[in-house]
Amino acid sequence: MAKNLKLTALAAIIVHCTQPTGYRRGGISLTSGKQTLPAEQLTQKQLEAIENDPRLSVQAVPLDASTAQNPQLDADNLGANLDAPKLYAQVDYTQAPIELQPVIALMIDAQFAEQPSCAQVGYEAPAETEGEVVKVKVPALTRDLAWQWLQEAAKAGEGE
Repeated sequence: MAKNLKLTALAAIIVHCTQPTGYRRGGISLTSGKQTLPAEQLTQKQLEAIENDPRLSVQAVPLDASTAQNPQLDADNLGANLDAPKLYAQVDYTQAPIELQPVIALMIDAQFAEQPSCAQVGYEAPAETEGEVVKVKVPALTRDLAWQWLQEAAKAGEGE
């Protein structure tokens, strides 16, 4: 599910990578876990490659009004509400059991308000043979456990 972010509206992106350090997307080597990439170091093509990878969860860090390239335009004029509250903004999925992390990352990225179907959280992962990928079908039990973990973590984050 692409977000179609525009570099001109971003200061940076925060990338949560569930793959081992050295995983590459868009010509960028990523570390396992959370990292911040400054927007000025990315091309639009790299941003699209990163945000369309199901193994990566991307959060936008918008430019503040004082540094925006077009400060007279608000988010509604750009066709996106950058100030809209994000579901699960306080959730750090890297604290979840490792086998649930890819599914939780997909749920956060897609901003599901209701429990998704198993097909909606299926993803691709690197195969043992370099350059190949395998489609991972998520069983209902894994989906249910991931959803439960995400809901509990979101609830705990509301009190912060």
